Amino acid sequence: MHLGRYAQRFVNCTDDEVYQFQHLGSATGVRYRGRYFVISTDHQRKLGKVGQLGVMCDSGQSVITPSLIRIVETADQDEREDNLDFVIYEFEPAKYSSPTLTSQFFEVSQNSGVAASVGKIALILGYPTRLQNVDYYMGEVDLLVVSSFVELVEKTTTEDVYVFRTVAEDRFIEEGMSGSPVFEVVRDNGGFRVKWLGIVVRGGKQSQCGRIISADFILRQIDRVAFRQTASSSVGLCRARSEWQV
Repeated sequence: MHLGRYAQRFVNCTDDEVYQFQHLGSATGVRYRGRYFVISTDHQRKLGKVGQLGVMCDSGQSVITPSLIRIVETADQDEREDNLDFVIYEFEPAKYSSPTLTSQFFEVSQNSGVAASVGKIALILGYPTRLQNVDYYMGEVDLLVVSSFVELVEKTTTEDVYVFRTVAEDRFIEEGMSGSPVFEVVRDNGGFRVKWLGIVVRGGKQSQCGRIISADFILRQIDRVAFRQTASSSVGLCRARSEWQV
C-alpha cells in the first residue's frame, strides 16, 4: 500500500539483548517546509523513555531516533486536552544511514494541510498491536499495517478535534492505532489526490469510534515551535540518540 509508508511503526528501544524494542503503536511522518517530522500522541510517548523513542525503517532492520523532540507544555501535563495530546519529533536524514528514510514522510505545504470537517470520508493507516509479530529468536519482524475507512461525524468542544466512526464493522480502531495518519483521497482530473487530514488521538475497538486532531492545527503548532521558537516558548526540548540496529 503506497500510503502505508507514511504510517510509522513507533517503538521504544531497550537495553535488553534479546527484546530490543517495545511496540508503542503508530505515528505519522510528514515533510513540511523542507524539514522532516514524525507526530505521535503524547500518551504514547509516556510509555517509553526519551532518548530511546524512535521509528522503524529499512523493513524493520533498524530503528532511528529523532534529533529533537518537542513537547507542547500545558498547565496540567497529566490531563491534556485531546488537541494537545501530540508530540513533534524532528529527524535530519543526513545523520542516518538509511537510504529509504525520506520516503517515509508525506509531503505537505502550508496550504495542503486540510481542516477536517464533518461529513468527510477518510482513510486511516496504522499498526494494531495484536497484529504485530516479532520473533526475536528467529530474527523475524513482521510489520503489518492495516487501513480503515471512517467518516467524520462531529466536531468536539476541543479546538480542531473531530469524532469519527468506521464505515465497516470489521475495521481496526484499537490499541496501537493512536498516532496513525488520516488521509482524504479525492478524485481529481481523472486521477486521485491525497490530502493529510490529521492523526488519530484515540479510538475504541468496541465503539468503532475515535477522535482525530486536524492537520491544520498540528501544522500551526509546528510553525510555532519549530520555525518561530523563542527562549520563552512553552515547549519542552529533548535531544536524542540517533540510530539503533535491531
